[in-house]
Amino acid sequence: MKTSSSFSRSIAIVLHFFLLAVLATPAWGVRVKDVVALRGARDNELIGFGIVVGLDGTGDSQESLLSRKPIVNALERIGISLKSEDILGRSIAAVWLTATLPPFAKSGQRLDITASTIGDAVSLRGGILIMAPLRGPNRLVYAVGQGPIAGIPKGVSRAEALPAEELANLPIGSRMVSSVGQIHGGAIVEREISLNLNSRARLYMNLHSPDFTTAFRLAKLINQNLGIRSARAQDAGTVEVSVPDSYLGNTVELVSFIENLEITPDHTAKVVLDERSGTVVMGGSVRISPIAISQNGLNIQVKLPTPNAEGAQDVQTEGKTLASSVFMLKGGTDLKEVVDGFNKIGASSKDLIEVLKAVKTSGALHAELVIR
Repeated sequence: MKTSSSFSRSIAIVLHFFLLAVLATPAWGVRVKDVVALRGARDNELIGFGIVVGLDGTGDSQESLLSRKPIVNALERIGISLKSEDILGRSIAAVWLTATLPPFAKSGQRLDITASTIGDAVSLRGGILIMAPLRGPNRLVYAVGQGPIAGIPKGVSRAEALPAEELANLPIGSRMVSSVGQIHGGAIVEREISLNLNSRARLYMNLHSPDFTTAFRLAKLINQNLGIRSARAQDAGTVEVSVPDSYLGNTVELVSFIENLEITPDHTAKVVLDERSGTVVMGGSVRISPIAISQNGLNIQVKLPTPNAEGAQDVQTEGKTLASSVFMLKGGTDLKEVVDGFNKIGASSKDLIEVLKAVKTSGALHAELVIR
């Protein structure tokens, strides 16, 4: 009986520590809303043509009709008749306007506008955009813009006018041109894009990064929470969701529920190399086949394994330096081990990048290599 009781207590203690370990281990996951987007809920680009007035001699020249002809037409609408040559000075500039209409934007909401010169104006600083329509690809007016130009600090000039050595010495935050400015909240939405979710019987979730495994996991996750056959993966980038009867006419609540579920997305093995800064970014799924790397000029020490008291292989602190600098890697080695090894021997980022490119060329690097 004592033996049975002792055994039961041992099992209870083991289970207790096992549960503590499980509960203490954080579950790695992200919200569904961070990996998918609802089909139809997308941004829409708007463009337009406008005139900026009030410039301090930095606008379009007298020869530019891009700004003068529209001004003449606008003045004629209010009963003022002028010719293009009658508009002297460089106080006006023709600009190209761009804005983004977000999904579910409603009439009366404000948008930011970017104004860029299309003539020979030197600077837009201090100017004011007069009322201009912003249109979509279908040529319909979705917003109207007007307001003062901002975002051009005093003293900033056109980059083309600066010598190359001066431009290179400018602080990163100062590398801007005065021919592009912002009009914060300068556009007012006039036309809405209808997207009635509550009338839909099906929803489509588009993955930001298409992946078959992630799409399957998302469909499985939704089925676990809404019932079997509620969702199915159409392909690597789309999951179709059938709106349950309990959510008919209340699709917004359904989307909110799905968005806040947690999922563990899968990803392809990828290594990103930035040759300019020497930065190496990699995922945890990158593997390397058996390979020997030789990089001249690197003093790589190969340490000799020796059996320890338990029969396992240990590593001595002493080693010998190979003249050919050969770095042996076993099969299935994680790329992190390679990077750590090169860091320990003091190899430069340039050496590491060259080695990774050579390993990819040899076919031993099982990952997508992106070089910037």
